[in-house]
Amino acid sequence: MSTVVFFHAHPDDEAIFTGGTIALLADAGVRVTVVIATSGEQGLHHGAATSLAEHRADETRRACAALGVGHVEFLGYEDSGLAAPGEPMRAEAFALADVDEAANRLATILRDVGAGALVYYDEGGIYGHADHLAVHRVGRRAAELAAVPTVYEATVDREYLHFVETHLVDLAVLSMHEAVPTGVPTVFVTTTIDVTPVIERKRAAIAAHASQIPADSSVLALDDATFAGVYGYEWYVRTGPPGALDTFAM
Repeated sequence: MSTVVFFHAHPDDEAIFTGGTIALLADAGVRVTVVIATSGEQGLHHGAATSLAEHRADETRRACAALGVGHVEFLGYEDSGLAAPGEPMRAEAFALADVDEAANRLATILRDVGAGALVYYDEGGIYGHADHLAVHRVGRRAAELAAVPTVYEATVDREYLHFVETHLVDLAVLSMHEAVPTGVPTVFVTTTIDVTPVIERKRAAIAAHASQIPADSSVLALDDATFAGVYGYEWYVRTGPPGALDTFAM
């Protein structure tokens, strides 16, 4: 059986955007590897007693354990943060990393685990964060280098979001310094997955990232029905033949 690799920008992205899919795959016995590009050291510090990078790595391991996945890899690039307009980005930031160098590192993992499918972000990075855009560039190149047959670009259904309460993606967009488009139109989505059967585990995985999403946050304060309405679906744009995620597609 081949492995599905999920490539994300920061600790907590794996839970927010793909946590339900990961749990469904793990429950079905599909091997899953989660790869995190940056250490997330530019994030929030709620309750972080150790260095934030170490703390967020531990949170990611706990989140993945809640989802049924034990294999997590960290590439260790520097979080690019959210630079103010006109402010230069740090030279070590993942957004400025050499694409081929980073892609070769990811491709090595893909080969080592026998990846049959790779998940990374859509061309717009879901909401335009510089590290998310870099994940798209690096993921696409790594899939070419490792000859991964099926690629799923994680996204959100832009039109669906008009019908639900405040979404973490919307909060992320508000933190940007300019308006950016979110996700893709419904017509571009190839694979929609109903993750409500594992919604409590997705919620637990999100809650594991308490340094960024504390227990009293508006997200975790949502009632069960509203939380399921907002986070109960996950969306992808597939390239290549149907893969493991299509097993759960609506």
